[in-house]
Amino acid sequence: MGVKDCLNHANILLSLLIIEAGHISTPWENSESTGVAGKVSEVHISQNISPDVLLEHSMPSSCLVPPDSFTLSNDNVAMAIQTANVINPAVLKEQNQVDIQVASLNLSEVTSAIGPDGNETKRQNELKSSLQQTVANLETKLCTAEEEKIKTKKELEYLLEENSILEMNFLKDKKEKLLKYQDHYKMIQALLQSTVQQQEAAIEKQYILAIEKQSHKCEELLNAQHQRLLDILEAEKEVFSEKIEEALMQQSQKHKEVLDKCLDEERERSKETVAAAMQTEKKIVEEAVLKAVEEERRNMEKIHEEERKMWEAERDRHKEKIAQAVREAIQEQRKHNQEIVKEALMEEQKRSEKAIEEAVKRTREELLEYIKEQKRLDQVVRQRNLSSLELFLSCAQKQLSILLNEDPTTTEEKRD
Repeated sequence: MGVKDCLNHANILLSLLIIEAGHISTPWENSESTGVAGKVSEVHISQNISPDVLLEHSMPSSCLVPPDSFTLSNDNVAMAIQTANVINPAVLKEQNQVDIQVASLNLSEVTSAIGPDGNETKRQNELKSSLQQTVANLETKLCTAEEEKIKTKKELEYLLEENSILEMNFLKDKKEKLLKYQDHYKMIQALLQSTVQQQEAAIEKQYILAIEKQSHKCEELLNAQHQRLLDILEAEKEVFSEKIEEALMQQSQKHKEVLDKCLDEERERSKETVAAAMQTEKKIVEEAVLKAVEEERRNMEKIHEEERKMWEAERDRHKEKIAQAVREAIQEQRKHNQEIVKEALMEEQKRSEKAIEEAVKRTREELLEYIKEQKRLDQVVRQRNLSSLELFLSCAQKQLSILLNEDPTTTEEKRD
């Protein structure tokens, strides 16, 4: 802060000298100040700038920092490190040299502006000497300021090292605390898990006991309902068995009547068929017998004619012998014819008996097949009736179960 005061004082003195000189824009017209013209032209822009701006430009960044800012917090340490790293000592030296050059240029301008007046030479010399002293003082103060700056840098580095150490210690403490907290958290979690498990076990036991109680109650209710259903089913079975017996009796009577009718019809049909068969067989036999008789008669007539011719011829020869022979031949022929007729009749009777027996057998077989078919149809009808009864019983059981399920709900609602 001492350097800042010195620079302010130097700037004030320079401004006073410039005011006394009166004209600043004519220093390059004098032939004596030709060597200074280049310097003045180089710093011509800085004359129009205010002394406060020059002071701020010439001051190093370390001098502008207030003393309170050295009490750094943990958050501002990083920013301080960055600003310290950014500061370049070469830049600071250049800024100090620029300030010294500005001061020397101001002195040269003042000396050139004063003029060759004899009275003012003493004053100019005094001013030069005073300005040189002030410049020397400023240089010494700048050196001291640089030393202070170096000291502050060292202090800053020391503080930064201490801060890093403190940060490391703080982080270690935090890590230790975190580990302690984690261990404590794990212990709490284990305790919570054990307590939760104990509570779950107790709740499970309570649920199991409640479920067992409810199951016993439900079993009792189910047993009671089962007994009721069994009683109702037994009563219904008795009623249905009676109804089934009555229906079966009625159906058996109906089937008997139908069977009797069918048997009568089949008997009549069989009689008609047998009679028709007998008639047809008789007609066939009669036709066959008639044909055979006619053929035999024709044959006999032919034979008789031949024999008659022979007999007539022999009669002529032997009348008596012929008569006897004719008689014997007629008798033999009659016997032969009778035997042939008897054999034909016996064969026809046997054929008719066989045909009748076959017709009777056929009718019997047809009747047996018809009876079997009727029995099968009766069984099918009975099975259908039984299946319909089973469906009816299942529907009745379902209705009873629905009614029984509705009854306990209604009783429970009434109790509620």
